[in-house]
Amino acid sequence: MAITISGRILVCLAYASSAAIAQAPAQTTYAESVVHNFVTAPTGANPSGNMLRDAADNIYGTAENGGAYDQGVVFKLDATGRLKVLYSFTGHADGRSPRSGVVGDARGNLYGTTYFGGTADMGVVYKLDPAGNETVLHSFTGKADGKAPYAGVLLDPAGYIYGTTYYGGAGDSGVVYRLDPAGHYTVLYAFRGGADGRSPYAGLTRDAAGNLYGTTEFGGGVADCSYFGCGVVFKVDTNGKETVLYHFTGGASDGVWPLAGVIRDAAGNLYGTTVQGGTGDALGTVYKVDTAGRETVLYSFTGGGAGGYPSPGNLIRDEAGNFYGTTSGDGAGSFAGLGVVYELDASGQETVLYTFAGGAAGSQPEAGVIRDSAGNLYGAANGGTSGAGIVYKVDPAGEETLLYAFPGGLGSSPKAGVIRDPSGNFYGTTPTGGPSNAGTVYKLDAAGHYTMLYGFTGGADGSGPMAGVIRDAAGNLYGTTEYGGASGDGVVYQVDPSGHEAVLYSFTGFADGAWPTAGVIRDAAGNLYGTTSYGAGGGGVVYKVDPSGHETVLHTFAAGAGGFGVYAGVIADPVGNLYGTTCCGGAGEGVVYKLDPSGEETVLYNFTGGSESGMPTAGVIRDAEGNLYGTSNYDGGGSGGVVFKLDSAGNFAILHSFTGGADGSDPDAGVIRDSAGNLYGTTFGGGINGEGVVYKLDPAGEETLLYAFTGGADGGKPYAGLIFDPAGNLYGTTTAGGTDAVGVVFKLTPQ
Repeated sequence: MAITISGRILVCLAYASSAAIAQAPAQTTYAESVVHNFVTAPTGANPSGNMLRDAADNIYGTAENGGAYDQGVVFKLDATGRLKVLYSFTGHADGRSPRSGVVGDARGNLYGTTYFGGTADMGVVYKLDPAGNETVLHSFTGKADGKAPYAGVLLDPAGYIYGTTYYGGAGDSGVVYRLDPAGHYTVLYAFRGGADGRSPYAGLTRDAAGNLYGTTEFGGGVADCSYFGCGVVFKVDTNGKETVLYHFTGGASDGVWPLAGVIRDAAGNLYGTTVQGGTGDALGTVYKVDTAGRETVLYSFTGGGAGGYPSPGNLIRDEAGNFYGTTSGDGAGSFAGLGVVYELDASGQETVLYTFAGGAAGSQPEAGVIRDSAGNLYGAANGGTSGAGIVYKVDPAGEETLLYAFPGGLGSSPKAGVIRDPSGNFYGTTPTGGPSNAGTVYKLDAAGHYTMLYGFTGGADGSGPMAGVIRDAAGNLYGTTEYGGASGDGVVYQVDPSGHEAVLYSFTGFADGAWPTAGVIRDAAGNLYGTTSYGAGGGGVVYKVDPSGHETVLHTFAAGAGGFGVYAGVIADPVGNLYGTTCCGGAGEGVVYKLDPSGEETVLYNFTGGSESGMPTAGVIRDAEGNLYGTSNYDGGGSGGVVFKLDSAGNFAILHSFTGGADGSDPDAGVIRDSAGNLYGTTFGGGINGEGVVYKLDPAGEETLLYAFTGGADGGKPYAGLIFDPAGNLYGTTTAGGTDAVGVVFKLTPQ
């Protein structure tokens, strides 16, 4: 398995664009210029939460992405179809990525949650007043108070707010929480992850006595359907005592994994859906749990035109006892299909009210529906003219009206750097933006003209390319997406010069690996090599994909001495050995490893943390003498990460410890090296403006600050590394800053 990197192909790592060796420019001062500004979807993209409708027929909702900062929005859609962004999340203390809808009070205030953002980036509970001013009511810390709220909030008549988090709490399995009108936060119940339930995805329902009802996706007394369990329906009383009302078994009789919450009738019966299970092809159920804890499956989805895989949005129920909801698929035995809006009458008879046709009409709704007094249903779905989502109405006759199509964007917030071809064109990826906000592959010509070569749909073609691309002599580009594919676990892809994508391999999430955050390298025979961050052993794999699309796992990481948590890619030496890093394991804080052509691993260095640094998320480069160079973004004595050298004899040396101040902090990217032995790289934080820097280290470890980003028009927060051109100019990307605050491609010119 001799591996050679031929021609001008660059090695693309998860957080470093390339590992190039170039002629050292004589100058040490640089002028920065912006080559390209990435743009957002201005009115938002990817609505996934339930809508809220007021008496004037205005509809309120959230979009997970887009807005002024590409971190999501709260919007209002009036009865004439005009959409107004009420608030654009910045992604900082105010929150980012709202995945649920909003609720309102009598004064016109809106309340909701974001999945990320806040002081600890673990999500927030927010209030938005009628003037569009946001107040963060609680910022989750990720500790006892919980983290990552998928669900929105419940508001009671006295002004108390209730909700759930998916993770966090004493057992890291989620919590049920309450906020009083004065803003005091209380954890009412922390799930332990066992028989009591684990990971509540949905929100809560409340009865007149103040008891709360909900579901957990996992946990329960039965573990046959999953290592984590099959899910439960629970009750939490006013004293914080939890009672499991029903344990799902995962069988045909009751369903499995209740992503949606429950609704309650006047007699105290609870109703909800499971995303899978039931009779037939196990495509999900509508169920009832009575006051004695007996479960009855009211309907099992059969696929085909009848729908399958109910959406996480809650059911609604009319005065006659009919239920309404959506499914995200309709095919048999897979997540195929475009979804339906359905009605289920009191006798369990299903009627499909509308089948999504894809394209401009939308597809695969993740949200449920709301209903007006005339029987019209309103909801949000994926797809639309730009693929960024729609708001729709379905009347009682089953006629769909498109109320609004989100416009989408051309790519934003690049996490990977760029590569350059001999003609001076640049190529790279963005993990968000594009027609479906699932990421893009783009080209910038020598004049700075931007072309989106491919926009991922988020389906079988992949979603969220975190890493960059490499290019062969014919102009084909190769890379990975972290998610998407046949199983949702990522793909290896090729994009040809005309912009056609081919999936070379789709990860299944088992022994072959899952979630490749790093890119690939390519040998002279056309084989591709890379890593995944997860695999059967829990710690990721190193893989090879041959030109016919056959994958071979070269090494599987597991928690222990060999390291685990593989976020960086690999490099190869002339005899076919591969080199890389893990962020965890080994002696505690990750390793530098070598794989020989047979897949045998040798740990070259164990990070121990503290003054010796640890947790490397970027890969390494190698010089002609066999010395390896890289970064770690943890500690190092200066608290801001380090640049290190590991010589061929295994001797480890810290070349520079970042202080976290003007010299930079958190080098998420690796380094490149010139012919004089100088190293160049970026830091995500630090610098005089706190927005990251571009730095140079001479062979003695002396740092020269080449540029400090301001976070304004020049960009900010560079996540990826650098490349040289023949003239000694440096190029890279930032995730933030620029005209739309979602990143730039920049150039540093020697002066």
